[in-house]
Amino acid sequence: MFRLLARFAEHDLDQWDNWRLNTSHGPVYVNVSRALGPGWQDEMFTPVWPLLTRFTEADRGDASGG
Repeated sequence: MFRLLARFAEHDLDQWDNWRLNTSHGPVYVNVSRALGPGWQDEMFTPVWPLLTRFTEADRGDASGG
């Protein structure tokens, strides 16, 4: 997932993109942006790319992603 998202951010993201994912628990809203929103700080985000060891397939016990 992070590899695909990094590719999207590198090649397709201009300024921002907003997505809604309909799930069985209700909608999930995703905002992808090249700028921090008001009140947000860089330290509030977990770096995920380049891929951290804890996110590799070999470290997951199952495919749930949780």
